[in-house]
Amino acid sequence: MHITTSIYLFLFTLLMSFSLPIQAQDSEEKCLSKPDDNRPISRVYHFLNTKFCQPAVWFDDFFADDRVTEDARAGTSVRWKNDFSYFEQDGFKYKSKIDAKFNLPKVTKRLKLIIESEGEDSLFDLFPKNSDEVENNVGLRYDIYAKGNSSFNIKATFKPKIEARYRFTYPITVNTVSRITQKLYQQTELTGESTQFDIDHAINTNFLLRWTSFAEFERDHADDTSIWNMGTGFILYQYISPTQAINYTISTTATDTPHSFIDNTLISLTYRQNIFFDWFYYEITPEYNWYREYQQSFEKEASIRLRLEVRFDNF
Repeated sequence: MHITTSIYLFLFTLLMSFSLPIQAQDSEEKCLSKPDDNRPISRVYHFLNTKFCQPAVWFDDFFADDRVTEDARAGTSVRWKNDFSYFEQDGFKYKSKIDAKFNLPKVTKRLKLIIESEGEDSLFDLFPKNSDEVENNVGLRYDIYAKGNSSFNIKATFKPKIEARYRFTYPITVNTVSRITQKLYQQTELTGESTQFDIDHAINTNFLLRWTSFAEFERDHADDTSIWNMGTGFILYQYISPTQAINYTISTTATDTPHSFIDNTLISLTYRQNIFFDWFYYEITPEYNWYREYQQSFEKEASIRLRLEVRFDNF
């Protein structure tokens, strides 16, 4: 029942967005994006600013947000992340994650070979992770539709899993942009859908505020169980220099199993810098979590993470 309703909502949103024109902005307010930035992805996405202001593009590129590569029309990107973390209760942990997208030679540019870390997407930069396990999956992605304000693609991995994703971006004002992302996915015994809504507002040339909310529904056919997860949070991005930036994060998540309750609240700060080479970055992220099980008291845990990241983009 929930999935059928979600499919209708997904198709309705898709059809309506094709019919919505991009409204011309008559305001004389200055666009606060950074069109002069010379990064490869910034150059690719600069055409967006000819239609409407996209102040978040620089921050999404610099912080390697999935919003950028998910909407990339063509090209190759490779991101190798090595996380060295220390947790107040669990001690030291190390994770290595790979996210890569390649255009296949002599094949349409709409088709890409992808290598990605399961469960790792832009939401996890804002909301706590539910699992310590990270698996790298291989699959294919086909970009069915891609224009300046919307994109639609289908992804299939060898897990196996198939996912349809649609994203629509719409300007509210010159420096305030809204975005909705809808996903439907099917695994062997699991059917799910998620809806994510973002609003980006450029406060000035150095600060951007993002509000993100999501709701996710999953149906496990093997166990005959269903679960809703949801969350909301804010990220404040601060531009320091072309090679330095900070983001400040606060978020909270909730679930309806066994009954509705808040299960995690997070605050964090991330300092990111590009050093030595154009392709090498490091991050330092102190983080504080309040988490709990149903009808239990909140437990507190502090942690700190050092991330060393190698990234190559060819767009």
